[in-house]
Amino acid sequence: MNPCGLSNSIRLLKEPIACPQCGSTSRVGRGLCLNCLLQTGLGAETGNNETLDAVLAEIEVPDADWRLGNYQILEEVGRGGMGVIYRARQRHSRRIVALKRVLSYHADSQETLARFRREAEAAASLDHPNILPIYEVSESDDGLPFFSMKFAPGGSLLDSGPALRDEPRRSVALMAKVARAVQYAHVQGILHRDLKPGNIMLDGRGEPLVSDFGLAKWLDTTSDVTRTLTIFGTPGYIAPEQARGPAAQLRPAADVYSLGAVLFDLFTGRPPFLGEHALAVIQQAAEKPAPKLRTLAPSLDRDLETICARCLEREPQARYHSAGELAEDLERWLEGRPIVARPVSPPVRVWRWSRRNPVLAGSLAAIVILGAAGLAATIASSRLSSIVQRAETAQHSVVVMAFEDLDDLSTNSDLAKSTTSAFGAALRHVNGIQLNSTPVKMGGDVDPWRAEDWKKIGEYAGARLVIDGSVRRREGKERLAVHLIETTTGAVVNTWLQNTESSPDAAKDSITKIRNTLRGDRALTDPAGRASFADAADVNWIGGSKDPLARSYCERGEEFLFRYNLSDLDRAIESFRKAVRLDPNYAVAHAMLASACSARAQIEPTGNWLAEAEAATDVALQIAPMLPEAHRARASTLRRRGQMRASIDSVLTAYELDPASGRTAAQLGDIYEQVGRPDLAISWFGKAMHRQIRPLFADNIGNAWTDLGNYDEAEKAYKTAVVFRPDLAVGALGLSRLALFRGDYENARKACEEARAKYKEDPQPLIMAALIEFFSRHFATAERLYREASASDRAGGIDFAGSVRYLSAIGFIRRNSGAEVEGNALLEEARALDEKELSSAPDNPRRLYSLAAGYAALGNQADATATLKKAIAAGWIDNRSLTLDPRFDSIRDTPTFEDTLSRLSTKVQELGRPRPGRKLASNLN
Repeated sequence: MNPCGLSNSIRLLKEPIACPQCGSTSRVGRGLCLNCLLQTGLGAETGNNETLDAVLAEIEVPDADWRLGNYQILEEVGRGGMGVIYRARQRHSRRIVALKRVLSYHADSQETLARFRREAEAAASLDHPNILPIYEVSESDDGLPFFSMKFAPGGSLLDSGPALRDEPRRSVALMAKVARAVQYAHVQGILHRDLKPGNIMLDGRGEPLVSDFGLAKWLDTTSDVTRTLTIFGTPGYIAPEQARGPAAQLRPAADVYSLGAVLFDLFTGRPPFLGEHALAVIQQAAEKPAPKLRTLAPSLDRDLETICARCLEREPQARYHSAGELAEDLERWLEGRPIVARPVSPPVRVWRWSRRNPVLAGSLAAIVILGAAGLAATIASSRLSSIVQRAETAQHSVVVMAFEDLDDLSTNSDLAKSTTSAFGAALRHVNGIQLNSTPVKMGGDVDPWRAEDWKKIGEYAGARLVIDGSVRRREGKERLAVHLIETTTGAVVNTWLQNTESSPDAAKDSITKIRNTLRGDRALTDPAGRASFADAADVNWIGGSKDPLARSYCERGEEFLFRYNLSDLDRAIESFRKAVRLDPNYAVAHAMLASACSARAQIEPTGNWLAEAEAATDVALQIAPMLPEAHRARASTLRRRGQMRASIDSVLTAYELDPASGRTAAQLGDIYEQVGRPDLAISWFGKAMHRQIRPLFADNIGNAWTDLGNYDEAEKAYKTAVVFRPDLAVGALGLSRLALFRGDYENARKACEEARAKYKEDPQPLIMAALIEFFSRHFATAERLYREASASDRAGGIDFAGSVRYLSAIGFIRRNSGAEVEGNALLEEARALDEKELSSAPDNPRRLYSLAAGYAALGNQADATATLKKAIAAGWIDNRSLTLDPRFDSIRDTPTFEDTLSRLSTKVQELGRPRPGRKLASNLN
């Protein structure tokens, strides 16, 4: 793993000559071998062939307890031939950063120091969300330069490449962002020259960050540093002209070649050219055309092969003219639009061949021309009529995909099948519409919201429009969301929501919209009387802004919001506030402000954050009632109020409006996990992961599998989270919880202690440690840990695993140890908190469970049993915590409790059984 982009570049020119005695390449003045001089001076045996570089690389440096400038060094995370990278903490801001410094034994190498400073200077001059940001450039006490930068916990594409191999859409989306970042660098006058998988980092959300500008070259200068550097990048990823020509002549086309090589690697698992050594690889790239992508990955389509081939052309002028053009073609492919680059046509290939073989080309030219003329005329005549006929039919043809029942997340429920049949029946005999059969024979994992799949569906069914949608029960009626998608582009051309008594009525009402869309008339309205998505040109309706500065503030706010730390969250809120001040009708900015304030309310519940979030949500919905972000924001505010079930409708509405959103699917997964539907949670998180670059929701899936009692699947998910979410303790704590439920208290404590040592700023490992001791009945230790936790959050614990309020646990322990008065007082305080929170969220299962446990701890058997039944009815699903929780000891042996626990266990087993049409995601690759 190479988390911050250290590179082991290969020197191609002026390679130092190895010492004939020891093989070392380490030299001092006049070419003397430093290795031999040291051995002689120290009286070492002369037969030792160990080189100085190897010795230095093995030196263990105790980095954990020392500081470098304003940074505390936490651990080493990467080391290369030039520098070392640490995970460090900035002393005043407490921000975790990556810190890179030159290795000490390079202190006298002017070339290495120049390259290091060049990297810092180049990266620090760039400000782009997909370029690894530099925070500070400085020098240590010994005069060696170092710089701090954003810590990228997701590793590099070198690490994540295998997980992306079977996900071409994710690879393309990622590389489109990388290409945009490289284009930005080019506009700023900087050429990277060393783009490769190891230099493209991933942050905690799987967003790419271009790093390691050690070989960067300013396009408008030819400085001595550039000319004297003898490191030319990484063979396999560098353009042919980069190895054979002077650096001064390199242009952006060199980076375009490297981007194509990285894309090729993501698709195939290898760079375009392989060889026994670096020079062999470079020679192949200079002399041979790159292999066709589909010879190594036959399942990929022709457009992706064309894009890679255009990047990997040997002649720079034949490639994309800029990284921006490459990004645009990648985005076109993602959207299902025709790409700009086309495959190299046979005439072009013949022309290139004729330049290399002019005599033979002249001899063959006449024969080819005479034969081709007659053949082309015949073919054109025979095909013309059939092409025109097929095109005319396709202009009026539609195909109906299976509707999805959102209540059961299935296409095989009675409601889903009846809705699909109703639309088919309604369209079958309508004049002006050609209904094609549903392409059920396609097979495979066809994602209804991937543009390339729409294209495949259209090609298979020969249809111009795809009708897709969802259905659910809402307020006693059927709620339909219908989408019309053009198969040639994958673009959504019309969307509407409809509440109806029956799906046949809704299907009949939809005929006019479908017919008008086929005719090109998109002046349609939804049932509420507002414009549908067909009228998206109205930026105020869709929630956008015409003010470029307002849009800039909003985009900046989104970048800060998804960094998931307090300081950046506050910056996000201020950015969104500025955006809405500049444009009060900017609905997206109002919605994002609401989401940010809602997140802030979770950290500081006593402030006015939630009120501000609710006000911003109301404004966003008033401006743009069909804006998905606004409905997601509404759901967030309801959840902060504890109204979990009430929030489901808002998130489902957001999903109905934008089924392609991974964030909405994840939000639904989280809510369903909270209300006792872990089976649905797993399926929704599976949808979210399918739309992400990396499995960011593995820990959530682990939690759901744990609730279902499938500990083997939960363990796989948590281990995945440990690998892909190293910045968070969630994976380690999940494994600790599993060990606790399995009765393995020793390993539960061990995993928790490791998490506490690694994530010192995170309070959750402390809460887990207390829970382990409480459930294992080591009450003295549990009390000490709960008191430590309650010092900073007296009302806390309710939303953590087990839903044990600190006050309730301490009160129970004090009561059982003989301090009955003190214990009862704490239990009553915890009960009052539960009742207060239930007054605004009466069906919250965590609060109900906590209240039931409090009654049981006080010896109130009747209220404890009745409230526990309410908690289970509201969605409490954690039967293992109920079994282990000592607060229920007073009623554990009663027939009523035993029956309640038995019924809950049966419910868990029922939820864990697979259902037709709905898969419980266990594959995290």
